[in-house]
Amino acid sequence: MQVNFFDYVLSYQGGKKSMKFLNEMQELIPFDAIEKKLIEKNIYKPNRGKCGRPSLPSKTLIGALFLQSWYGLSDPMTEELIHDRISFRKFLDIKDEDTIPDETTICKFRNALMRENLLEMIFAEVRTQMMEKNLILNEGTLVDATLIHASEPKRKKDEYGNVISNEAHDTDATYTSKRGVKHHGYKMHIATDRAGLVTEVKTTTAKVHDSQMIDALTQNETKAIFADSGYMSKERKRLLRSKGIFNGVIERRVRGQKELSAKQSKNNQRFSKIRSIVEMPFAFMKRLMHYTQTKYLGLHKNTQYHYLLAAAYNLRRMPNLIIQRGG
Repeated sequence: MQVNFFDYVLSYQGGKKSMKFLNEMQELIPFDAIEKKLIEKNIYKPNRGKCGRPSLPSKTLIGALFLQSWYGLSDPMTEELIHDRISFRKFLDIKDEDTIPDETTICKFRNALMRENLLEMIFAEVRTQMMEKNLILNEGTLVDATLIHASEPKRKKDEYGNVISNEAHDTDATYTSKRGVKHHGYKMHIATDRAGLVTEVKTTTAKVHDSQMIDALTQNETKAIFADSGYMSKERKRLLRSKGIFNGVIERRVRGQKELSAKQSKNNQRFSKIRSIVEMPFAFMKRLMHYTQTKYLGLHKNTQYHYLLAAAYNLRRMPNLIIQRGG
């Protein structure tokens, strides 16, 4: 019997099942490939203790970032739970409490990776591994975007009644309106395969229209593209036709058209069912990884963090897909 993805994930809530999940992740994360890139970028320097105190293993630091992503943890909570959970320490190969990374070490390591765009590299390494295991379906690309809320500017008055802004708010974030509701923050744009594995990630401020990112998300697609009606335009239709790419973008009525034709309605129903798969990563990240609001300030940091989230999501999908496909 085929196992539903969400049932599979929800079975990992703690104890032995959590240990099983983390054991699987330990085998799947390309730690060696990531460490090699970190050494090349001079972010990580292995020190086996020949002089001075040994540095923390890169596996411990990289693994801590994935734990944060999977469980929606802050830096202090990550440190606390590594001390508290045997499954976390085993996953990170920690045998001595002196080698548990503190919250400051985790924060500095993540910031260093963000600064050098290395969370994007981690996403690329995980994607390469999925390709090598033939997990990514070459049957077309699905695209979508979701709004990520950022704290809004808080206005308050000084003692003279002048309005002043809270300087702590995110100055990169912008406003947009969706169904009459104002939103402040960013957009996470993704492309997935027909199974919902994330193959590309882009981040913009909230005011950028979804359709502006479709080319960046689908630049390597040669077979088919599926998206909602917000991505459709006459130019898009012509471009896909000229490239011989199947157009699975949901159609909407054009000016002067009272209703869609029977063929358009039938195609839209078929395309909607396929396109809905792209919503799975967003549902998973928001419901199970607790990502409903930005954790960092600025477009660059949030862009990098979205790469890490996508890599963490893909890794959680991999065990079930390997089982389904007899890998």
